[in-house]
Amino acid sequence: MFGKGLLAGVLSVAVLLVAACASLKVQDTTPLSASQLEPPGASEISRGGYRIDLTASLPDEAPDLLVLVAFSGGGKRSAAFGYGALRGMRDVMVPTRSGPRSLLSELTGMSGVSGGSFPAAYYGLYREAAFGKFEQDFLYQNTNGYIEGIYLLPWNWTWLVNPDVGTNDFMAHVYDETMFHGATFSALQQRGRPLVAIDATDLSYGMPFLFTQEMFDLICSDLDQFPIARAVAASNGFPGLFSPITLTDRARDCGGRKPGWLRAISPEQLHNPLSRVGHEGRMAERYLDPNEVRFVHLVDGGVADNLGLRAAGSLFRVATPEEIELRGFDKIRRLLVLSIDGEGSQDTALARQRIVGGLLSMILQASGAMIDNYNLDTLLVVGAQVQEFAKLIAKARCEKASVIDGAPCGDVEAALIHVSLSDLPDSPEKKQLLAIPTGLTIPREQVDLLIKAGQEAITGSPAVRSFFDRYRQPASPAVATNSRRIAVRN
Repeated sequence: MFGKGLLAGVLSVAVLLVAACASLKVQDTTPLSASQLEPPGASEISRGGYRIDLTASLPDEAPDLLVLVAFSGGGKRSAAFGYGALRGMRDVMVPTRSGPRSLLSELTGMSGVSGGSFPAAYYGLYREAAFGKFEQDFLYQNTNGYIEGIYLLPWNWTWLVNPDVGTNDFMAHVYDETMFHGATFSALQQRGRPLVAIDATDLSYGMPFLFTQEMFDLICSDLDQFPIARAVAASNGFPGLFSPITLTDRARDCGGRKPGWLRAISPEQLHNPLSRVGHEGRMAERYLDPNEVRFVHLVDGGVADNLGLRAAGSLFRVATPEEIELRGFDKIRRLLVLSIDGEGSQDTALARQRIVGGLLSMILQASGAMIDNYNLDTLLVVGAQVQEFAKLIAKARCEKASVIDGAPCGDVEAALIHVSLSDLPDSPEKKQLLAIPTGLTIPREQVDLLIKAGQEAITGSPAVRSFFDRYRQPASPAVATNSRRIAVRN
């Protein structure tokens, strides 16, 4: 027979999913209104909305400091590790002209992919109130119970007979009921800094899809009215387990408008298969063509970028010192990108076994191996982008003056710091942490271990401490750039 606790859990899941079935409403994109559209030829397709405008979000206390944080995929394990990192950022003090302030208060932007989208979106919405609530609302919850209910409870089998309803539409409802309570991206816009980019993957093209108004402009839709829970569900939609979250592309309603950055790409770049800017341009052109894309099918963001770093990399799509100054990036003297990686190391035991296992085992093993290899490439690519961006900032600053705000114009430093769960020093605790599965239900004691590990990874990071030790110490006029991949040390 069921124990009382298990029975109560099953009943609570059943009640919520019955309610979901009865009231499930699959929300699609909302077209941009005529009043939101900019004139053809403007720099943006629409005005307003939740845009990743970094310079407008620089903190008043440290206007020359830009800090971006990317939370990786890896299920609830990454969510707990990332949440612990946020707690650690409260304890790291940053020197500002108003006195020491916490690193958390100085964040400019965050990105979250798959499991990492939960702490990013939750903190982005609730800020300080998230601490102490996130554990109860998500980390300690039996999320697997909701998933099992979708597949096992007959009254939830709408997804079997209705092609407009999928399994992940049910999960979006669950996340909304338990965490986000009807909040849309307009709520994030009202919260201001740090800006939050939730990453999914476009199944048709295998490309990252960011929930920002810049991306929604390409499908002529209003992000402000889109539910946060639905974006998080898309970012966590592991293929095979969950159906895609599908959005209607409404580009036909935008009258052929294109963003200024796309119009600025030369034909040579656009047709160069080795040009990253050209590649992004070709992808944007597809969304803008109503005959090419009618629907956008979104699955787990980890398929395209399990570190969530390529979102940050795309923000550095600035080619000249003139554009740097125009956008106000010449104010920046210190740029820090923190990659918070809660994904574990690849299990190599399979190489010592004759029998591979079932289909699910093969899918998980193959996807894990690809993610590990792709992560290294992402770190190298984004690290190079960060360095190049710092050089462009220094050049733009030195074209204005030799000394800016008391610091040599070339005193610009950029660092990419990779804080990884799998890079912990060898210890019994590390083995225990890496043995924790990447699913959506983890025992409470394991959640607490992951939170503690994430918190200590930030507070005990020599690279983070060294970066801020140099923050208020003007260096030589030469450009100082570096990209680091560091091990987490307690």
